[in-house]
Amino acid sequence: MPALLRQLAHELGALQLMAADMESSVDDMIERHAGVLDARSIQNLQLLDILNQTLLALATFAGNAASLSPPDWRIDGKAVTAELKLASLAQRLARGGGGAAKPAALPSDQSYELFADG
Repeated sequence: MPALLRQLAHELGALQLMAADMESSVDDMIERHAGVLDARSIQNLQLLDILNQTLLALATFAGNAASLSPPDWRIDGKAVTAELKLASLAQRLARGGGGAAKPAALPSDQSYELFADG
């Protein structure tokens, strides 16, 4: 269980870094195009800040839970991840190793395929 929680903390941390990058980009866009955005749109875009803070809090929680969990706690990682649709995430969590502390870099042309994880 501690290994699974550590891996979950790594995964949440990686998502938090992605959200922080997105938030920075959105902040720049808001500054450049504030005149064409209505108040509701700006409020919706600011939800990224809440997402960012929540992911950081969840990563911290999972990391703390891992460090406080007895090392002999066991859980079947494959059973716990059986319903996850993202195969690579399910594999990392099932292994319970630490490894995905940062998101994968985008290719140099800054293009990527959505929903490629499978």
